[in-house]
Amino acid sequence: MSHLFEHNRALLFWMTVAILIVSSVITLGFDNVYSDGISIPINVFASVGLFLMMMTHVIEELESICNP
Repeated sequence: MSHLFEHNRALLFWMTVAILIVSSVITLGFDNVYSDGISIPINVFASVGLFLMMMTHVIEELESICNP
């Protein structure tokens, strides 16, 4: 699994950003209880995923600087 993450990191990042944008547009654009009930948790999960990806990137960069 880490092999896929290492080689497709940029694709995973941009797909998560796209999911976040689409979910936000759906949440703000439609006033339906069902679409809000689906898009808000997806928005939260995408935000958490984006945060974890960025923290992983920061930790890896710090390790590469501290351990040459």
